Amino acid sequence: MPATTTTTRNNQQPTTNNDENDKQCCLLTRPSLDKGNAECRKSLHLPTHRKFNFAELYTINMCIEECNFITSGYIEIDPPYRLDLANIRINLKSMAPHPQDESIAFLLDAYRKCEVFRSSHGGRFTLHLPDIEFIKEPCNPFSLQITICLRIHAMQKCPGQFYVDSQECGLAKEYFTQCVGDIEANLV
Repeated sequence: MPATTTTTRNNQQPTTNNDENDKQCCLLTRPSLDKGNAECRKSLHLPTHRKFNFAELYTINMCIEECNFITSGYIEIDPPYRLDLANIRINLKSMAPHPQDESIAFLLDAYRKCEVFRSSHGGRFTLHLPDIEFIKEPCNPFSLQITICLRIHAMQKCPGQFYVDSQECGLAKEYFTQCVGDIEANLV
């Protein structure tokens, strides 16, 4: 599934490190579910051996997510963007964890809800970023906004069989439930 890019301030590069899997509380949002991050990152021809600031990291992630969504067939190449749920379903069948009846149903529902949520509230989450000299083509925030929403929703509502029951995950779930606001309650 697209929506798996992570950045760290330590190495300043977007990564898809499998060690991140150990830090995920909902198995439905693990980076290993997406195979396209490395190729999309390479396509940006990022400068090496340099530290990126917040705006650069955000823009890099935004471009990687847009690339992932387009190459996975989740959206068309040109705006206005709309999710192609049929292609998302096909992609999920090849990588979603078992039991897939539950995982795919949850994820498709989350994509639907996040598209509605974004259409109603996306403007509040759009950052006005400066141009980044090494990003040749401007990227649209649609895919990254869907990704962020999907991860928040998964933290709030992750089905029990996919939830990692630990003290750390319990605290994270409590935070996302009580402090962030319920995605489902804000669909209108």
